[in-house]
Amino acid sequence: MNDLRVFDAHADTVSFLHRYGYDIRRSPGHWDLTRAGAFAGFAQIFALWSDWAPGDALWRECQAQHETFLLLLERCPGQLRHCRTAPDVERAWAEGKTAAILSVEGAEMLECDIRKLDIAADWGARALNLTWNFANPLSGSSAERPEQGLTAHGRDFLRAMEERGILPDVSHLSDPGTWDVLRMARGPVIASHSNARALCPHRRNLTDDQFRAIRDTGGFVGLNAYLPFVGGGGELEDLARHLEHFLSLGGEKTVGLGGDWDGCDAFPRGITGIESLPAFRDFLRRRGWPADLLHDIFSRNLLRVIGGTKQL
Repeated sequence: MNDLRVFDAHADTVSFLHRYGYDIRRSPGHWDLTRAGAFAGFAQIFALWSDWAPGDALWRECQAQHETFLLLLERCPGQLRHCRTAPDVERAWAEGKTAAILSVEGAEMLECDIRKLDIAADWGARALNLTWNFANPLSGSSAERPEQGLTAHGRDFLRAMEERGILPDVSHLSDPGTWDVLRMARGPVIASHSNARALCPHRRNLTDDQFRAIRDTGGFVGLNAYLPFVGGGGELEDLARHLEHFLSLGGEKTVGLGGDWDGCDAFPRGITGIESLPAFRDFLRRRGWPADLLHDIFSRNLLRVIGGTKQL
């Protein structure tokens, strides 16, 4: 077992396992319990997500993926614990278990329906991307109708999320939608898997001003390992530069990990899945990063933001 504790903000592993029928204990993808169990502690936010275009089938797919999540918990009670809060995560680690937290990637998975948002809250979802790549009734996305911000329904939905203790996640959201969320938010905002646009000019990445605004909400930004959002020459150094850039913007308590595990197909050299995270930590150590800062980035920053469940 290595000595590293990790809390990662984004994996599509539940969707991946649901689609292909793999076993969470040992998977050919980027994430499984065998690998997670080699860490001193591992916590993962698992997204319920589909790349289907918005339509009636998405809500059924969301429910089916949630059923898969419950089956994974049932099959692995000694290894995996469903968590909603930071104390839950710490209890899982104390028990030698991996912590599993739910999110929803794209409100179209819930048909953008506040009544279905109530169901997701009951499931324990702690974060929600208002869009994936498709625009929906809440907002434009970074890929479709990127000029459109939150609609009136989107603003109502955001308020409903915050009332239910669900963190608004602006990864994939349009720039105007992101700014609408940041202006309206009453609590922390996260970008679970987004990098620095100053280093890689992709619309999925954050501008410096967006990062600072997320920082000022007390929020969180997760480093995305997907190569098209990293840019550069495809080396570990290119990934590290995104962290260093966010740190230069005062992000010591804001930035962390959001690998996009099982949701992408190309990483920088040296990254193959979660098993590569200790080597990435050691790479950062060799660049002179202090141990306390590494603890914050690899687990404590997200643990702080996930906090406790807001009481209604």
